Amino acid sequence: MEKTNSKYGNLTLDQFKQIVKELPEIRSQIKELPELLNSAPKDKIKEVLKQDLYWAFVYELSFQESLALLICGLGYHQELHRAAQSDDPTQAVFSMFKDVKYEKWEGGLNGLFEISDVVGLFAALQRNICSIMLFHRTLNAIVDEVKNGNDDSLFNAVRIDRSIITCPTFALRIAKAELENDKDFFLHLRSALKGPSKKHWEAYKDLRYAFFILRECGFNQMSDAQLEELLVHQLKLYPNTPSARKNLRKQFTESRKFSTT
Repeated sequence: MEKTNSKYGNLTLDQFKQIVKELPEIRSQIKELPELLNSAPKDKIKEVLKQDLYWAFVYELSFQESLALLICGLGYHQELHRAAQSDDPTQAVFSMFKDVKYEKWEGGLNGLFEISDVVGLFAALQRNICSIMLFHRTLNAIVDEVKNGNDDSLFNAVRIDRSIITCPTFALRIAKAELENDKDFFLHLRSALKGPSKKHWEAYKDLRYAFFILRECGFNQMSDAQLEELLVHQLKLYPNTPSARKNLRKQFTESRKFSTT
């Protein structure tokens, strides 16, 4: 059995459990955001929306850069620097985000951010997590695939976040399809704009996010026994069945085909 101080890349088992514990909350936030906007006081909504809310540009950056922007937007750049210098940087970052106090927000780094910027950066983060659970990779990574001519990746990204069609890479591809009168492209795009299908949601897995975290932390080599212990017995992300080791090995190998950036 793995002990609670076992390391998975840069994470201890307890830290890994903290991440997995947050996933249901993140999922509910994605679904509740439109309802929250509709139920909030109209003056508060106007305050956010009048500032030209837009976040699709974030997907043109790396995932790490988008996270850095969010940290700067929250005004936690100094706390992050101190965390990096601590004896346990990972745990320091966990504690930092747990203790975020929004009522003290004063425009983030040097007061450069508007509240709409922070809302947009959070929206991008939520949708990136959803993308990882559905497609093994972030929307930032999918944008790179679209740049290399992969239309299937474009349609997958649109299913996660329809606003992504306004980012430069997607706008260029759509303009090209318009000039070529590419009817097949627009049929697929229309379907993608409806959002994830039932088939996609059936593949919506916390397990995929766990694989992503392992790869992001540089922990790419795990034995079958380690995979079973972590994902079945510790994190409870996969049922305890005779075929667990074989199936987890197959899925972990599949996940390693995708970029984490």
